[in-house]
Amino acid sequence: MAGRKSVLVTGGSDRLGRHIAMYFASTGYDVAVHYSSSAEKAWATRRDILSEYDVKCEIFRADFSNEQETQKLIPDVTSVFRISCLVNNASIFHENSFSDKGTSGLTAFFDINLRAPYILTKQFAEIAPEGASIINILDTKIAKATTRHFDYLLSKKFLAVFTRQAAMELAPKIRVNGIAPGIILPPEGKDEEYIERMAESIPLQKRGFPGNIINSVDFFIKDNFVTGQIIFNDGGENL
Repeated sequence: MAGRKSVLVTGGSDRLGRHIAMYFASTGYDVAVHYSSSAEKAWATRRDILSEYDVKCEIFRADFSNEQETQKLIPDVTSVFRISCLVNNASIFHENSFSDKGTSGLTAFFDINLRAPYILTKQFAEIAPEGASIINILDTKIAKATTRHFDYLLSKKFLAVFTRQAAMELAPKIRVNGIAPGIILPPEGKDEEYIERMAESIPLQKRGFPGNIINSVDFFIKDNFVTGQIIFNDGGENL
């Protein structure tokens, strides 16, 4: 429909990305859902959006470990939607150590967690309308020097720096902000009991929920006087 706002949510088929995609649909945005390997979940997200909201939704596949596929995503999406918001949510996460041999872990994390948002941001900046917005999903642990997930956190720390530099570079046309979630969803292979135990050690002594992150997304979308900021939505864990 003419004049309707549209959003691209990377990694929008599952977990937090799905919640973000559903939020935008609930506020009247047409939604481009990106996925890499979770085709079934992407189709399910599209089906749920179309059944619940009067908006358009399409799914787009790109493997961010492949730079050529990453470079094609924005052109593919803009052939269908005129996007005014980009949410860089897709990432990979698993434990690794600085003592691991070689650089394959570093390459994998940086390709998906940093290079892809960098490429998409540059391409989006070329076609975005005035007043557009970018939201990067980070991690509360960027505030610390923990090394349990060495290359993953290094990639997210770089993305946080990129968030602030991009905000300077792209102002006043585009606002760029970040959200650093804490204990929200259990990691793959872990259950709810696991995150309840983890939450006992943070200042508010409780876990968060996807709705908490959606509150931060909503704030960044609605407040057009905020750019270059990172919200630690984490129950005080970053402290």
